[in-house]
Amino acid sequence: IKNAKKQVEVVGTKIDLPAGSHTDWMSAAGIPAEYHGIANAIITQESGWNVSATNRSSGAYGIPQALPGTKMASAGADWQTNPITQLRWMNSYVVGRYGSWEAAYARKIATGWY
Repeated sequence: IKNAKKQVEVVGTKIDLPAGSHTDWMSAAGIPAEYHGIANAIITQESGWNVSATNRSSGAYGIPQALPGTKMASAGADWQTNPITQLRWMNSYVVGRYGSWEAAYARKIATGWY
């Protein structure tokens, strides 16, 4: 009988998140305080605030579920691991595509996506 060997299973990559709450992150990313509630509602449904959330079928990535995730590189080189960078990109996307957080949320309610 051979001696048992210790095995280590690596489940994911450790990511050091910035200090503070989700509200602090949104403020740091430039999302106005009056939209924090709406942004939180969208994000909670999209990714549960998981900076490395990946949609198995589409490949959408991160807190905003950007598709492809590489789009977020326009907000910073650390787009894969920094929630503030992802939120900065998300704010720009929401305002650019829908004109407002309210309109993005209305789209999310109506269709299930934004």
